[in-house]
Amino acid sequence: MESQPLRSSDIRERNEKIILGLIRSRKALSQSEAVQLTGLRAPTVFRIFSKLEQLGFIRTTGTPADGEDRRGRKPQFYQVVPDSSFAVGVDFWAGSASITVCDFAGTVIFTNERGLPPALNATGLLDQLITLIERAYRESGLVSDRVLGFGIGAPGRIDLAGGKILKYPRIAGLDNFPLGQHISERFGIPVYLHNNASLIAVAEQRYGAAAEYRSLLALLVRSGVGGAYLEDGKPFTTLSRSAIELGHMCLDCDGPACSCGERGCLEAYISEEGILSFVPEGYAVSSFSDFEIVLAGHRDELRSALGEPLRILERAVRNLYTLFAPECFLVISRSALYADLLASHLRENIADLPRVDGSPVRVISDCYDAARIGRGAADLVFDRFLS
Repeated sequence: MESQPLRSSDIRERNEKIILGLIRSRKALSQSEAVQLTGLRAPTVFRIFSKLEQLGFIRTTGTPADGEDRRGRKPQFYQVVPDSSFAVGVDFWAGSASITVCDFAGTVIFTNERGLPPALNATGLLDQLITLIERAYRESGLVSDRVLGFGIGAPGRIDLAGGKILKYPRIAGLDNFPLGQHISERFGIPVYLHNNASLIAVAEQRYGAAAEYRSLLALLVRSGVGGAYLEDGKPFTTLSRSAIELGHMCLDCDGPACSCGERGCLEAYISEEGILSFVPEGYAVSSFSDFEIVLAGHRDELRSALGEPLRILERAVRNLYTLFAPECFLVISRSALYADLLASHLRENIADLPRVDGSPVRVISDCYDAARIGRGAADLVFDRFLS
């Protein structure tokens, strides 16, 4: 099929989105700066600014009023209007779901998290998510026609273009489940689906612990183990599908059973459920909450007892480094103590990995933050709108 030529309206819209994105990312921008940054002619930039102001997306501000233009006049700066539009970010896994509402400036104005009932199936999950979204609308005062879309972080392997969850064994009926279509039809708003480990990694690189790194490999440890590789803020995907299922990387064919039906997967060793089977019986640990309490008081003893899963984690990270060679590994858990335990072990045991520039591979940790990943999920919407 031959590609269609660009229409003048397409070019105008592209230029408008470029400038709107610049104003949003830089917090404030003058027309003269926009000319310098985009190479567009001054009359074109003036027209775009006027149109965006008329549509209510931007307004004048006196924030960075330093400096003068070439004619000695102080330039007029513009900023986005926060309540001109909104995006909703959703994250879920087998244990809970969270929702975050962000205004157009990227500020979180509402967030909420709720536990999900056990033995949930796909239909029950859909009902839970709809209830969560409806509550967010009521409590945040959202107006439907100002919502640009929903960004949803889902566990498992995702068909990004089709908005489907291709496989997630912890919730029955999610294989090839068109979650994006169901939510979009219910609310009449575009839905963008991505793997939640990828969205957490994006949020950590933009707003969290990994802001200084261009390449990042993140491990998200909850009931399973998710993973994402980012370079310059973009998650690695293949054929419009999420690509890195770290939790189901087999590291010992004779190891413990995994939720995927195989044995010896990384998830079976270091997930919240998997790690419990390696804790000595004397600690009387029956839940991850118990484990976190014991870890707080007996870190060194417990670390010695957890030699096998920590060794498996190290093996996994070495394999991942061979494939991706990231600047940094980021370990994320709902428990800051557990994330730090895993990251500390890695820091002490992978210092020999070769780096081209001779610097050590960095390993950092962070605690799962529902509002932060919600912001990353909402960015899915803003990025699409501004693209």
